[in-house]
Amino acid sequence: MINIIIRTVVLYIIVVALMRLTGKRQIGQLELTELVTAFMISELAANPISDNSIPLLYGIIPGIILVCIEVLFSFISIKSKIFRKMLSGTALALVKKGKLDKQQMEKARITIEELISAMRISGTPGMSEVEYAFLEPNGTISIIQKATELPPSSKDMNIKVDEPGVEHPIIIDGNINKTELYTLGVNEVWLGKKLKENGFKNINDVFYMGVNDLLEVYVVGKDE
Repeated sequence: MINIIIRTVVLYIIVVALMRLTGKRQIGQLELTELVTAFMISELAANPISDNSIPLLYGIIPGIILVCIEVLFSFISIKSKIFRKMLSGTALALVKKGKLDKQQMEKARITIEELISAMRISGTPGMSEVEYAFLEPNGTISIIQKATELPPSSKDMNIKVDEPGVEHPIIIDGNINKTELYTLGVNEVWLGKKLKENGFKNINDVFYMGVNDLLEVYVVGKDE
């Protein structure tokens, strides 16, 4: 039993390390070669775990080889457009200039229901508002709305706005993230002042506090 536990832990750590080398994409965003690599590595790792007679190296070495092949293919794809097209394919336009392309839908084996689902996910309520829809090489459907259906931007209305940037997590569950705090160019004195302005006397009462690049504060208490 101890042997199985040790082998499982060792292979788990190695598989995680190997997958980290291939990048940080989510499963739904994996290219075909990345998905095949992930499946094969998991299968190779499972064999030594289920069968003690199989040496660990039989699962480790093929996994390293697969990752090396994937990294090599990724490098070649960056350098060669033809190789990238052969390996990953190209996006298919399911809707072009507001018109549904039935031939491309049949070629991609995409149903209307799947297209409508992608529209809902993108926040597009109706087919009449779609200018383009693409089936991407990773299998996702991207929707581009018609310009007339998009809300006007501050640029369209000639309104000057300050960029808020991103929200930096300053406090999480009562703990101060000093790295993020100093990145914003502020200190703990400023932090204490902002907490008091938001009705918090003790940092331990704060579940989350975020501050954007304009030093605008968002605070959630633990009892909220």
